[in-house]
Order: sequence, then C-alpha cells, then structure tokens
Amino acid sequence: MTITRTDVLVVGAGPAGLTAAIALGRAGAHVTLVERRTALSPFPRATGVSLRTMELLRAWGLEHDIRAGALDVGTDGWIGPALTAPGQTVPTGFPNPAQAAELSPTTPAIAPQDHLEPVLLRHLQSLTGTDVRFGAEVVAVEQDDDGVRADVRTATGVETVYARYVIGADGARSAVRRAADIGMTGPGDVGAYLAVVFRGPVADLLGEPRHGLHMLVRPGPPWVMLPTDRTDRWVFSMTWDPASESLDDYPRERLVELVRAAAGAPDLPVDIVWTGDFTFTALIADTYRDRRLFLVGDAAHRMTPRGAAGMNTAIHDGYDLGWKLGWVLKGWADESLLDSYETERYPVGLRNVERSAVGAARRDVSADYLDELADRIPHAWLPDGRSTLDLLGSGLTLLAGPQGASWVDQAMGLRHDGAVPVEARTVDASTAGVLGIGASGAVLVRPDGRPTTRWAAAPAASALGLAVRAVLFDLDPGRTRDGRSEAA
Repeated sequence: MTITRTDVLVVGAGPAGLTAAIALGRAGAHVTLVERRTALSPFPRATGVSLRTMELLRAWGLEHDIRAGALDVGTDGWIGPALTAPGQTVPTGFPNPAQAAELSPTTPAIAPQDHLEPVLLRHLQSLTGTDVRFGAEVVAVEQDDDGVRADVRTATGVETVYARYVIGADGARSAVRRAADIGMTGPGDVGAYLAVVFRGPVADLLGEPRHGLHMLVRPGPPWVMLPTDRTDRWVFSMTWDPASESLDDYPRERLVELVRAAAGAPDLPVDIVWTGDFTFTALIADTYRDRRLFLVGDAAHRMTPRGAAGMNTAIHDGYDLGWKLGWVLKGWADESLLDSYETERYPVGLRNVERSAVGAARRDVSADYLDELADRIPHAWLPDGRSTLDLLGSGLTLLAGPQGASWVDQAMGLRHDGAVPVEARTVDASTAGVLGIGASGAVLVRPDGRPTTRWAAAPAASALGLAVRAVLFDLDPGRTRDGRSEAA
C-alpha cells in the first residue's frame, strides 16, 4: 500500500477546493488535492464571478486570465416574454460598472465555471509543493489528536494519505462531511429544473447591451436563458416535475422547440449538447468543522444558483480557510486562529442560503454585492496608481497616516524569525481619511483586507503588539458563531 504524507489533504477540485489549495500553496504548505472525477467538469455551471471574487483573483495575478474567457455582456439581467421581444433590465445582485469603480480596483465578470476552474488549476499546479490527482476518491477518513488518515482509491489500488488537516470541498454528497457525521439543516429542496446546454446563433438575435441572464416571463413558471461562452453556447432551463416526468419525455425535437420558443425564433438552428436535471436546494451544515476536518463550498452549504452566490461563497470559504491554515502551518499563528473560520464564514453561508431560498423575485437584490465588501478596508486609489487593496501582503499590514512614523517604528520592532510579518506603510492624508485613521492614526489589516484594530492617534508602546497577538490567537471571547460580539 502506498503511503503519502502531506500538510493538508483537499478533497474536491471545484472552485472551493482549488481556491483553498492555492491559498495554502502560496503560503508554502504541502498540499495534496484529490478529485474523484478524471478531469474538471466540462459544463459551464455558474457564470457570475462577483466583485469580491475578482479582487481575490486579481491579488493572485489571475484577473487577465479570467477575463480572457469572460463574455462581453453585462452582469445585470433582462426580463421579457422572449429574447426577441421587448423587455427590461433587472438587477442580479452585482454592481454596474459605475458602482464597481467607486468600490473596487476591478469589476465583476461573466465567465463560465469551465473556464474559471482551469485557470485556478493551472495556477495551483505552478506552485511548489502542490500535488493534484484526478481519478482519486476518498473512501475512508479517520482522525486523532495528531492528524488524519484518509484512504484514497485510484485506478491502481488504495493509497493511504496522512495529513495534518483535511478540507472537504467534495460537494453536496461530501465524504468528508459524512466521515465527520455532520448533518445539514434548512428549507431543503425548493424547486426541480430541466436544463439544456445547446449551441445556436442566439447572440445574432440580440441587440445591445447584452446581458448575462435572461428571464422569460410566460404563462406558468418563468424560463431562463443564459450565454456561457463568447460565441454560441447557451443554457436553457425550466421547472419540471421529476415525479411525473422523465428525460424520455423530452426528446431532441421537443427540446429544440422549447429553445426556439424561448428565443422567439421559430427557425433558429439548435444543436443540443447536453440535457439533464437539477434541484434547487437550500441547506447549511450544522458545523463547518470537526477537529481537523473542515468543510467548504457545497460540502458546507447548498444554495440555489440565484445571483451566483453558491460559487462565490465557496471561493471565499476556500480563501479564508486557506490563508488561516497556512499561517498555522508556518508557525505564524496559534491553532486557535482556525476557530475564526466558522465564526466568520458560517454567518455568511447562512445568510446566502436563506437568501437563495427566497429568490430575487421576492426581495430587493440590487445591493447584495455590498455584503461581500463590508468586512474589508475601503478601496481608494493611491498617488502611485495602486489601490489600498494592493498594499496587503501575506502577513499583517499596518497602514498609518502621514504622521505615523512611530507606528512604522513599532512594527519594525516586532520583526523576528518565525513571527507573522507585519509590514508597515504610511499613506497620504486623503487615503488616511478614507481608511478612517487620520494623520497620526493607523489600522492593522489581515491579508484578506479585514481590519482588526483601528487607532485614531499615535500608539502606546505595546498597542501594536497586543493587537497582533489578538489576531494570532483569535482573542475575542465574546464572539459567537453568528459573528457578533456579546460586548457589542
């Protein structure tokens, strides 16, 4: 039997698993990622890449690669009786270009998941100490105080992997979640849908501007059409009743007629690529962690596709857990830092699960994007053309006002081998005002942009050291899993 030892075993090569593995790999951890499929999914699946997700990808130098496969369409939606009929624009929870420019150095994108995932995979494979294996299925997981043993079945037999931690990014039927005996709660199934991937010259029917989502209002439940590449690949979906219908009831000829009806073009050439069904589900895991086992993405929460919340929430999960585990493995932080993964990410997952179950038709989604940005420092352009977000490093960053030289001196005094690096920078008066620190104040910021401590004036001798220690040991005893502080 082959035996492998690694720092972290990541199970699942979807957006959450790839993102977690990248964050770990960039931190210098040894990562083994296993995926039971023999290749990445060939289906477009989610297409909306949110503003916050693009910020994270931009920080890794991947923005250009993502936009290379992005569609030249708006991130808003359109609603009408058919694609060729008059309709109106509707919000989808993403900012428009003007709103994004006020908030961020980048913009959201419409890029299909089968383009996004290969970009992430290539970046992961470029990192030292990362091992990616397809056709490898986890069949057993056992943990103790020292680590985790996982049995992984491949085409050549069963391999044993010993890891310090395991991340379950293995989807709705997560083997890691089952091994941890973690249940899920929530509304459950909230709708069944038939989906058709097809090719056809639909874009030729549309005017400008183009949209990333088309909702077709008709007698009965609405239909949906969305573009998934730059040429002619589209998805058509509609509700159906799997209890009384089957895919056999939808032969190619019937599917072609449905697509043509949705397009409002009775002679549209249609090439059916794939047909399947899926269920809108809203559930969240009872906990995101069992000792050394962690859940991210669909293993932790299942959401409907509305607003692309599922994929983006999954990516943010993976990023958050990845950098925190990386810090612990490097010896920068105490293991107590890992407690903050659930206390910070569970409330986000719960909110997005509940929102997805309600749906856009019954609530105002126009400013949903603000929630993703609420916990990071504001974006502002610096005189040298960089964003405040570009100042963040892999450790902690101290941003001080123009009269904050004493902050820089205190940060220099904290540097020693094995400690989390604290990079100190002074900013101009205008930027200091945006950050809320004033001329002699400062703010301590985590690598994800989340401010931990803000001071309005010059420091006491031990102020920065105590603030750093609070981050490394997750010292907030009053905080509960819903993210609130009892003192607040």
